[in-house]
Amino acid sequence: MAVIEPRYRVTRAGPCSTEELVEVRAGGGAPRVGEIGPLAFEHEVTAAQALAEAARLGLERPSYEDALYFGVEQPDVQRRHPVAFLHAPWVGLFGRRDALCLWSNAGRRELGLEGVDDTWDAHHRFAFLGGSAR
Repeated sequence: MAVIEPRYRVTRAGPCSTEELVEVRAGGGAPRVGEIGPLAFEHEVTAAQALAEAARLGLERPSYEDALYFGVEQPDVQRRHPVAFLHAPWVGLFGRRDALCLWSNAGRRELGLEGVDDTWDAHHRFAFLGGSAR
């Protein structure tokens, strides 16, 4: 069972690709406000378990753009815990399925890919959409 941590308000400029997100951030746009609620588990979990728990709680799967918006607007969260975004996975070389994760390393905020099929430890948080963030 997971605990939903406090939800964070995030303003999204609309459904954008990463390239469009950069343009929207530079040029404005019609923002939408929504919520991202990280799930915390007290034990190791798989992505399938995290996704099933999110569905049970009525939360929606994020897009990879949600990770970018979240990182810009809520930078302190990733300083406390790695935040995984279990969006539709990107398939890399040798068939590894990856998703974006935000974390901190020696005080620097970082964005990278982590294996969706790996086991995730209890320190990770899983970002899902709740409220009006669509």
